[in-house]
Amino acid sequence: MSEIRYTAVTFSPIQGFIEKSRKLRDLYGGSFILSYLSHTLCDYARSNNQEVISPATINVVQGTPNQIIIKGDFSYQEARTIFDRAWKTILQSCREWLENKLPSKDYQWQQQWQAWENHTWEFFWAQGSSIGEARHALNEKKRSRNWVGINWMGESSTLSGTDAIAHPTMGKFHPKQSNYSQEIAKIEDFYQQLSHVVSESIIDPSEQLSIPELIKRLITLKPIQSQLNLSAAELPKVEIPDSFRDLKRLEENRWTGWFQGDGDRIGEYLKGLNEQGNNEAQILKKFSRAMLNWGENALKPSVENGLGRVIYAGGDDFLGIFYQNYTSDAEKQAFLGECLQWFYRFNHEVWQQHQQNITVSVGFVWAAGGVPQRDVLQHCREAEQAAKKQGRDRLAIRILFNSGNYLQWTCPWWFLEEVITGYRDRAGGQNWTHIYNDIATLENRHAFENNQNIALGLFEIYFGSQTRQRLEQNLDSVILGDSSPDINQWIINLAKVGFHLCH
Repeated sequence: MSEIRYTAVTFSPIQGFIEKSRKLRDLYGGSFILSYLSHTLCDYARSNNQEVISPATINVVQGTPNQIIIKGDFSYQEARTIFDRAWKTILQSCREWLENKLPSKDYQWQQQWQAWENHTWEFFWAQGSSIGEARHALNEKKRSRNWVGINWMGESSTLSGTDAIAHPTMGKFHPKQSNYSQEIAKIEDFYQQLSHVVSESIIDPSEQLSIPELIKRLITLKPIQSQLNLSAAELPKVEIPDSFRDLKRLEENRWTGWFQGDGDRIGEYLKGLNEQGNNEAQILKKFSRAMLNWGENALKPSVENGLGRVIYAGGDDFLGIFYQNYTSDAEKQAFLGECLQWFYRFNHEVWQQHQQNITVSVGFVWAAGGVPQRDVLQHCREAEQAAKKQGRDRLAIRILFNSGNYLQWTCPWWFLEEVITGYRDRAGGQNWTHIYNDIATLENRHAFENNQNIALGLFEIYFGSQTRQRLEQNLDSVILGDSSPDINQWIINLAKVGFHLCH
């Protein structure tokens, strides 16, 4: 009897592909493409009577995790062929739709589309006699890169600035032989016509996108989605609203909240269950199903009451945005209060609905309207990592200003609401200006240097003796994490972040 083999498959880049985005539509499009590629691999394996251990089968494409575990010998060539075919289908659908919608153009860009077809993704495949062995082998494969980047000539896109602008004659552009001003005029004309076809809300005439950026924007259009051979229930019609006009961060300089998180030490959790004698495949399948159902049935509904949207929830990874069309500072403050309320109940009311015994770390970025979306996403990832580095099972709050400067404070879930809502100023109110000014004055006098008593005394004045006592009794849990304990900096950061959150 032959040895049962497990196959592990994944691809990259993931975060880089998601982060190159300007609009909310780009995020949905990028997330959907990643999920579609994974979904196609899983569907093919199931149709060939192979058992997909992870991700579990639920009726959703958006949010499908990109690491796939299959029970059986799913060959590299077979997996790679299916993956490449799915990506080619996306590119071909977008390119042909463009050429049909604007037939008068002189299209000489097939070679560039072919380059993106062949070199966008790095594909990883490994096998093992157990799931653990297959995943370990996959991680080893990921250490050695075997990927070809695409070089180009000409102007860079106005979105990421890292790839060439997609336009019909990009294939014949030569810096020594082409007329630069004529080339720019052609590019502007193409995007004006394209914007007219798809509407300004989807592509602004001033935008000049690269091929992958264009794909992320166009894949959200129903005529292109119809080429993907997905059922109506699998298309991202629920996640992608008909219009994104309600979110105008840059135009209205509006502050918005972004959150990104994932579970802590998932590998150790699954390994622990396996060591207890449980079936490894059943454990992973049960976990995968629980997390996918949690994303669909717990996380997404929790923000759909006008608070915001979840962009994706693939397994234990999730990304979302809080936004409202407030018109005054009072409405903005009330909205921010709703965001904080959501976090107060997130850990015990939302996260734990998957009933898996794992904690979660989240980065929350309250971002000014002038910060580019790709920068906000990067700060989200950094804030999430800060929460993990400082002990996990907590929230890192980052205030991100238009200048790119930021303030950050990290707190475990169990202590979050008690601290934020427990603040009382000297008049018994909740004006954080008082502690903010006190901190600034004491910092100028170097009062915190080599002395924790002043910070703790200030904390007691504004948060009460009982909260100070709980802080000191749980100092390792609140502050220690993976870094050195610094109660002074934790209280200073609390005062500064609280001032901007609750002022």
